[in-house]
Amino acid sequence: MDDGKCHSDSRRVCKLKILLPNGMTVLVKIPQGTDFITVRELANKVKEQHDIHRASNPKKKSVKWDADLCFIDDYDYVFRNCLKLTRLELNRVYYLRLDDGSPPATIYENMWDLTPDTELLTELPEEYTFETALADLIDNSLEAVWVNDESDKRLISVEVSDKKISIFDTGPGLDPVSIEKWGEMRAHKIQGIGDKPPYLKPDFGMFGFGGFIASLHLGRRTEVSSKTKIGKKVYILRLEKDALVSGSKATWRTYGGLRDPTNDELELSPGGSFTKVEIFEPNMRSINITQLKCKLKDVYFPYIQCDDLSKNGRTIMPIEFQVNGDDLAEIPGGKVEITNLASCNGPEFILQVCFKSNHDNGAMTSSQGTRSSNEANARVRCVYLPVKEVCICRGGS
Repeated sequence: MDDGKCHSDSRRVCKLKILLPNGMTVLVKIPQGTDFITVRELANKVKEQHDIHRASNPKKKSVKWDADLCFIDDYDYVFRNCLKLTRLELNRVYYLRLDDGSPPATIYENMWDLTPDTELLTELPEEYTFETALADLIDNSLEAVWVNDESDKRLISVEVSDKKISIFDTGPGLDPVSIEKWGEMRAHKIQGIGDKPPYLKPDFGMFGFGGFIASLHLGRRTEVSSKTKIGKKVYILRLEKDALVSGSKATWRTYGGLRDPTNDELELSPGGSFTKVEIFEPNMRSINITQLKCKLKDVYFPYIQCDDLSKNGRTIMPIEFQVNGDDLAEIPGGKVEITNLASCNGPEFILQVCFKSNHDNGAMTSSQGTRSSNEANARVRCVYLPVKEVCICRGGS
């Protein structure tokens, strides 16, 4: 959106979601053919929607409609005169904050509109456990940091305790549209097969239910906070399992918010972008943290250590993966042992195997909630490591 002189030269359709200083959220639809709209005209449309919704909640603080109003976008750009709408994508929702001179709200009612299929939440497969739900959330972080440039920090930090579960990543972050999609209840299936090192796409989750279902399976309340590199504010999505399940299935609207990034978040993400998922009142039961660390190291091993991505033949750590402050590359135990393959003292050889499923077999079926792949790639790298000669002596009578 550009702030400038008003004139008209094309036809567009635009949806603007306005965050009001009293914590309310209203959606304004600009008629097709409106390329520019003045701040006062937009404010009048916002007031019309505000008055309709405020009638059911009269205790809300009043907005100073007669003040010198302005609108602020995601990048803290201030619109005081006019908004140009011709560059906005068709049918996409854009977020603006209305500034009437009073302190802005930190939490907004009905900020996110989530249209769910509640059966997905109440009829999860029995195999969907604490570990698989956590893996679905980690998959989101892994996919995010994997698109970072080599110069950007690739960090996934998981914190698990009786009070809270937190997954933090330094990926590109989520804009308002992406964070709302994160909160949509849906199952998605992605083939986790790649043809380049480390030979697996970042998609280890067995069921692919997405962040929404995974987070509510792990705990009663979830808060997602995310910031993009160019964004100035952190967008917040809040989910409460009890309120959503007991509410209307036709339309789910939930709280959201805006805040400044904390010093700790900026220190962990020098690139300026991150996403953090916090799950409160978790369903921990009898989770052994040590075993959990070993299991996560085994599952995500190709991204903890990889030799083929290095240009000089050295073993590298593509992603810094931490669980409760411990680097998984330094954790002993598990089925996979971390070794420096560059230290071997003999020629190596590699076996590559491709497995393909036979879809002509009528006995092969795929039920909802499970993931099937057309093919899978395996690579076995064999090296000669130093072995001390052992002499076995057998005594006789």
